Amino acid sequence: MYSILAVTGVLLLHASVNVLNDYYDFMHGVDSPNSPTAVYRRQPLVMGTVSPSFVRNLGFSLIIAGSSIGVYLTIMEGYLILVLGLLGVFLLYAYIGPPFTLKYRGLGELSVALTWGPLLVSGFFVAASGGSLPPSTLLISLPPLFIMFSIIYANNYRDREYDAKAGIKTLAMLTARHGYGIYLGSLITAYVINVVLVIMGVIPFTTLATLLTIALIPGLAKAFRGNAHDIDAKTGLLYTIYCLIYGVALMMPR
Repeated sequence: MYSILAVTGVLLLHASVNVLNDYYDFMHGVDSPNSPTAVYRRQPLVMGTVSPSFVRNLGFSLIIAGSSIGVYLTIMEGYLILVLGLLGVFLLYAYIGPPFTLKYRGLGELSVALTWGPLLVSGFFVAASGGSLPPSTLLISLPPLFIMFSIIYANNYRDREYDAKAGIKTLAMLTARHGYGIYLGSLITAYVINVVLVIMGVIPFTTLATLLTIALIPGLAKAFRGNAHDIDAKTGLLYTIYCLIYGVALMMPR
């Protein structure tokens, strides 16, 4: 039950940062009818179908809803949920919210990777185990961290020229010269770490099933080089499939 609640809370918080990202990008003039993101998905704010205040209130309401689940889990599971939850909520908000706006300062990729890597994995471990957090959790969270980093990096790399005109800085802009290597290297690193952890005995050999998803990388590399408008969504699909296989494999008895 606690694991289901943890998943629900994470989904609510994930939705909140997506909503607030659209809100603050719109308010800062980053999103417009000509922005790359508007090419492949509907943006109600840009289209004028919803008001900025509605989107802002929705974003913070989702944070409150997700945090409420976190408070309940803290009462039932212990202080570790509270610590991880507070860090997660802070990083989710700080990614785009003032006065931090990490996304605009070249720190967005790292903050998202930390949230959806160590913090997310640690939170699930605590919820599923009744409040304990094995020291190996940080190592186990590294493969998802690197794949999530590649998602945000790809998104910002695609938008780098447009973002530059808007006067913001992302890590992808600052490292654009080495963008392809950083993107592909992040993906490959996830699999290398996975194999190393199996060899070390930290995770079961069944997690090697994730290697099947390597078949998606050549297509992603090609899409990245071609500056595909949906490169972040394509990489996100890899993340989803990888984590599903990884999670199931970790839960299997050794």
